[in-house]
Amino acid sequence: MTDQPPSAAPAPQPFLPPYPGPGWAPTPALERRSSGLGLASMYLSLPLFVLSITASVVVGMNIGRLATHSASGFQFSSSSLTPEQASAFAPIGLLMGAQLLLGTAIGILALVLGIVAVSTRRGRPYGVVGVVVAGAAPIVSFVVYAALAAATRGTA
Repeated sequence: MTDQPPSAAPAPQPFLPPYPGPGWAPTPALERRSSGLGLASMYLSLPLFVLSITASVVVGMNIGRLATHSASGFQFSSSSLTPEQASAFAPIGLLMGAQLLLGTAIGILALVLGIVAVSTRRGRPYGVVGVVVAGAAPIVSFVVYAALAAATRGTA
């Protein structure tokens, strides 16, 4: 056996940040995406919110007057209306149908556009506003409708 001198510890080296190896290229800067998708969601949901609340006010006030009220709540049946009441309620019924059909279609469109805008970073802040407002519109609209229908009982 040969005697080997003990190996000396390597000398400490100054800290150098790691550098990429050969063939490295810097990543290109992220391109700025258009915020049109988020804006579309927001521009659909804000008027939808206002129009839905307005329609709920009109429908709630008119249905409340014609509904049958009891201690447990109220109910509305168009078969119990007089011909004069039915002719006066016809435009309100059309408004209620339009609110349900168009509000649902436009609300779902605003939600989908907002979700896509948020997930793809194409107008994320506007998309968040669109999603929140389109999601809150039916809830607030129903609360307004129910409150006004209950509050206007017995005024006819």
